Amino acid sequence: MLTDPSLEQLLPKASCAYELAVLVSKRASQLVDGAQPMIPDQADNAVSLACKEVLEDKVEGVKGILPKDAYAVPLTREAKLAIEAEKKAREQKEMFRRDAQAADMAFTEENHTPATVEIVTEEAPSEETVEE
Repeated sequence: MLTDPSLEQLLPKASCAYELAVLVSKRASQLVDGAQPMIPDQADNAVSLACKEVLEDKVEGVKGILPKDAYAVPLTREAKLAIEAEKKAREQKEMFRRDAQAADMAFTEENHTPATVEIVTEEAPSEETVEE
């Protein structure tokens, strides 16, 4: 548990607890990776040292360059597979539609002969033939 500095002392340094946690975490990662401490104080671990640096205003958060609506959440493996399956289904449906359309066109081209219908009209019997 963090006792020096206390959480109550650190909270005013950030807009919310989440921002404070991210700020301390990133600074502690930098210290673990070999960054030089900004204060001469010795701390038990990198997190405590990062908290002391934040308390003394040596570390400050910088707003990101992306607007909030531009942040992208990485997709899970299941979501990626679902998207790929949906894309494959759409492609298959489109391919089936194109094949059916091509088959219809080939059928109409092969069987397209102008229909000639012979119209046979029977002549009405003349009055002379009817009387006989």
